[in-house]
Amino acid sequence: MGVPEGFADTVRSSGLPMAPTSGPFHMADVMAHDRSGTPIQRPTDDEEMTVAVGLGFGRLAARVVDGVCALVERWRPDVVLSESYSYAAAAAAAAVHGVPWVKQTAGPGELPIAKWVAQEFAPELERLGIAELPEADLFIDNSPPLFRSPTSTGVPMRYVPYGDPDPVPSWVLEPRVRPRVLVTLGSIQPAVGDLSTMADIVRTLSAEDVEIVVAVDDSLVERLGPLPESVLAAGWLSLTSVLPGCDLVIHHGGPGTLLASVAHGLPQVIIPGPGKAHDAVRDLVGFGAAVRLPPTEVTPGSVAAACRTVLTDPGFRARAGETRAQLAEQPSPAEVVPALERLAR
Repeated sequence: MGVPEGFADTVRSSGLPMAPTSGPFHMADVMAHDRSGTPIQRPTDDEEMTVAVGLGFGRLAARVVDGVCALVERWRPDVVLSESYSYAAAAAAAAVHGVPWVKQTAGPGELPIAKWVAQEFAPELERLGIAELPEADLFIDNSPPLFRSPTSTGVPMRYVPYGDPDPVPSWVLEPRVRPRVLVTLGSIQPAVGDLSTMADIVRTLSAEDVEIVVAVDDSLVERLGPLPESVLAAGWLSLTSVLPGCDLVIHHGGPGTLLASVAHGLPQVIIPGPGKAHDAVRDLVGFGAAVRLPPTEVTPGSVAAACRTVLTDPGFRARAGETRAQLAEQPSPAEVVPALERLAR
């Protein structure tokens, strides 16, 4: 696996061999600053977010493409596999030896960002002698059937949640007398914006008869202010370690959090920000496994009411269990490997 050095520990802890493609950096810095380091104005709607994400992933590709090309040149793989926003992998596969590129979705609701990636990544593409962003030779779609487009040409694959293999906290395994609610806004959004929404949600839920788990980067916990006694844990948490001990997830609509919650059969209250998986959120709400709160309608009362609705109506938990069953019926990653073997041959 080729990754920037900042991801080295994550890759090594998974047991995979790792080669650095650049020095360490945080993705939030790439998204929040242009190439000169000048801060970028935070997007306020979906259209602005699509442009910002595209330019950001273009900057990411530009930063790592030389390292990826060097790795492909030295190691000479038969296939290059990446998630679908890894345009440096696509460029390296096409430019170095014409190696097949396989892209795998990171989840439902991917943004149409190719135009903006190409704009930001243009100097590097020209230097590599590539006229336009390469198309994938094979597409692996790990969106569950509920979210998958009927016109998808991708090879279906089961989504398998993965997080840092941290020790499972003791409270996950203990019987609970009150419902447990996990609150998270992902890893990027809190780092580039303010935490007032999360802090308001936590303070509001403290008046309810629930336990609260706050998943946020350790460095940001202090910015939440004094936490109520009902907060069981706060900081960087591996979702795969703590979701089995939760009853409800409140989150921002990020595909990783959304699908991890589906994989654990948990109902959700979703406050989708700009550029998130709106279609998937709509489908999940329509199926009866989630409640959607538009950011403009988020108040202390609306969040508390949504949580009470989901926790007291057993239908939400039942429908969440059905989405989990649908996901489990998809081919496992191991079953998809022969498709890669055929492409390599």
